[in-house]
Amino acid sequence: MSERGAILRTIGKPLEVDEITLAPLAPDQVRVRIVASGVCHSDLSQATGALPAGTPCVLGHEGAGVVESVGSDVHHVKPGDHVVIAWVAACGHCWFCLRGEVHLCRNAIRDTYSMPYATDAGGNALFTSMGVSSFATATNCLARAVVPIDADIPLDIASLIGCGVATGAGAALNTAPVEHGSAVAVIGLGGVGLASLMAAKVRGAAEIIAIDPVASRRETAIALGATHAVNPADGDVVKQVRSLTGRRGADYVFEAVGRRATIETAIEATRRGGTTCIVGAAPVEERVSLSAYDLYMHAKTLVGCQYGSVVPGRDFPMLLNLWRTGRLPLERLITGRVTLDEVNGAFDDLRSGTGIRSVIVNEQEESGPP
Repeated sequence: MSERGAILRTIGKPLEVDEITLAPLAPDQVRVRIVASGVCHSDLSQATGALPAGTPCVLGHEGAGVVESVGSDVHHVKPGDHVVIAWVAACGHCWFCLRGEVHLCRNAIRDTYSMPYATDAGGNALFTSMGVSSFATATNCLARAVVPIDADIPLDIASLIGCGVATGAGAALNTAPVEHGSAVAVIGLGGVGLASLMAAKVRGAAEIIAIDPVASRRETAIALGATHAVNPADGDVVKQVRSLTGRRGADYVFEAVGRRATIETAIEATRRGGTTCIVGAAPVEERVSLSAYDLYMHAKTLVGCQYGSVVPGRDFPMLLNLWRTGRLPLERLITGRVTLDEVNGAFDDLRSGTGIRSVIVNEQEESGPP
């Protein structure tokens, strides 16, 4: 079936929007008509080579849409259902899944990259991107990756749940659950960091310190519930955080950048006995220098966050319910809606720090309020 997709043919080059042909569905697959796809910084990192990606591939891993057809073994969704696609297609039976750590499923990557996907206009096989490939008009994915949602939820809002919100909010809800009345700092105020910030507010944090060099993002953070905003240009971030927390440091620091400097700052800004949660997707070669003395003497906890430790079938509907009640105002994260043909411009915005989240919308009538 002929569709259109944004193809990464060469690392470091712009995406090419071209025709693709989806393979016939396997028994355990579904075809999803993509209505909306968030443009995540991890997509840009794959395009530039900072994160691994097979080429040629159709990028995009933050998608929502409508089920168009299902394989013979699929029974939990049917054509017409609205769904969000998880980029970890947990098998449900490996050692990690049976422990409830479905985000670490040992079979997800193998099964995702061995499923039938698509070819380009020249008949060349295309890689999927994380089993989602949502920079397209439609996609094939494993049925176990799709989570049905209520049909009245705008699909541009729902698409954010697929990665950025699940990862960022999940960090503060699941990976390092914020205690009521605590002091929280968030370094990096893109979509992921702001989701962590909003979830910290949901958890009842008393102080939320938002840290980012971009003024507009700090302003958005204040509007979303931050009690303080810190500009790194104003001086040492660690000193600024300590000055706001009784010279202790924050109880929880969420790092949502994925760079050595910000990770090391996050650890230093964490109080004795506090928790540093690394949420940002760092390049493969990035290395961090730690003081072993600091870790044991100050009893700090350092935890990595993979996909917000989410269980998609449980957490995606929960996050959307928080949106319904106004406690996670996800619409504030969407600062641009673009067409598929404008995807490279959305990447330019990510590079420049313009806005927070662009969403590719294939069917404008399905989108939420501006």
